[in-house]
Amino acid sequence: MANYIAGVDIGGTSVKFGVLEEGRNLVYRMSAPSVLDNPDGMVELIAGMVENCPHKIDMMGVGTPGTVLLPQNLVSAANLGWRNVPLCAMLNRRLKIPIWVDNDAQTQLAAEWWDGACKGLQSAVYLTFGTGVGGAFLFNGRPWRGHTNTAGELGHFIIHADGLPCTCGLKGCYEAYASAGALCRMARRDNAKEIIDAARDGDPDMLAVFRAYLHEVAVGIASIYMLFCPEAIVLGGGISASGDILLRTLSEELEKVSPSKGRAIANLVCLAVHRNDAGIRGAAALAATNL
Repeated sequence: MANYIAGVDIGGTSVKFGVLEEGRNLVYRMSAPSVLDNPDGMVELIAGMVENCPHKIDMMGVGTPGTVLLPQNLVSAANLGWRNVPLCAMLNRRLKIPIWVDNDAQTQLAAEWWDGACKGLQSAVYLTFGTGVGGAFLFNGRPWRGHTNTAGELGHFIIHADGLPCTCGLKGCYEAYASAGALCRMARRDNAKEIIDAARDGDPDMLAVFRAYLHEVAVGIASIYMLFCPEAIVLGGGISASGDILLRTLSEELEKVSPSKGRAIANLVCLAVHRNDAGIRGAAALAATNL
């Protein structure tokens, strides 16, 4: 195994960068605002992080929103303004180190499978709630991606027929109702964390909005359970940082959505162990495993 492995977690708002020693201990971390609609600018941002890091990087894993189409490694991500971007090849040319590029939900699942909430499980669904909504599957003890490497786009399964328009071009997608942006739209505020903090502090208006938002989250989770019946449903992404108020209120909404199975489903829901570091850790773990 390489001595120092970098993990990069690209998001619609920020890019997180970390270095793991021997693939385990996080020894360095930084972040910067994302560069949108400019793949070359994103490559330069990541290259700068590598070059300014105090450790010599032996290899790197990168998690990105959207789809990563194999074998060409082409990335399409609506919230980054990318279509068929050869991100791995661009980074290879710029940095000249081995690089693994994957979907961000897949990298976060990898972190939880490696040594987190999914360790030792045979089946699990991972959901990440942030700028968008991502998903990934664990079947038979291994991550499952489908034959095109694009399975698990749970942000874009439809929960409302002919519902709100989504960035992907469909209508009624889960992401349009369950992302951090959806929460902000419902509250008519710009910052999801401030909404959740206000709800936690007892603001009746924000608590009502947060509950309505989690009702939509619960609809999707109940549907996912009925499709896959996993051992665990693991929640990650920025929204998961709300912690107890999320789990408690979501449990109540699951019982409303599915009176017969809601409590059983709620018992399977847990928070990702690595929270905001999951993307970094999982990207590095996938690089170590695949390279």
